[in-house]
Amino acid sequence: MTVHDAYPAQTPAISLTSDVADPPLLPSEPLHRAIYAARRTLRDAAVDPAELDAIIYVVQRRQVPPRWQSARVAYALGAREDVAAFDVPGARAARSMATALRTPEEPIHQVLIIEAEGTGRPSASLISG
Repeated sequence: MTVHDAYPAQTPAISLTSDVADPPLLPSEPLHRAIYAARRTLRDAAVDPAELDAIIYVVQRRQVPPRWQSARVAYALGAREDVAAFDVPGARAARSMATALRTPEEPIHQVLIIEAEGTGRPSASLISG
C-alpha cells in the first residue's frame, strides 16, 4: 500500500468546468480547498483522476442536509462517473472506510481521502495498491 499526502501552502482560485454557471469559489471555502488539495496530490503522484476508484471527503460534523462534497470534488476533478464518493465524519472513519473498500473481493485500487474543513491546511491522501 502506498500513501501519498499533500499539504498545499496556499489555495489559489479554482475554476470548475460545468454546463451551469456556478458562482466562483472563494479560496477560503472548504470545497475550493478540497479541490485544490486533491488536484495537487494527484499531480504529485502522477495519477489521472480517471484512475480513482473512490473519493472520501472528511466532514467535521454531521451535515443536515447532506452536501455530498465528495461528489462535487469528483466532478471538479473530472473523475469517472462511476467513482464511489462518500462524505464521512472524521479522519479515523475515512481511513477505516478506505481500508474496508480495499478488500481482495473489491476492485478498489486508488482511494483519495480529502480533509479541507476547519481552519487547518487542506490535505489529500492517495492510497494506492
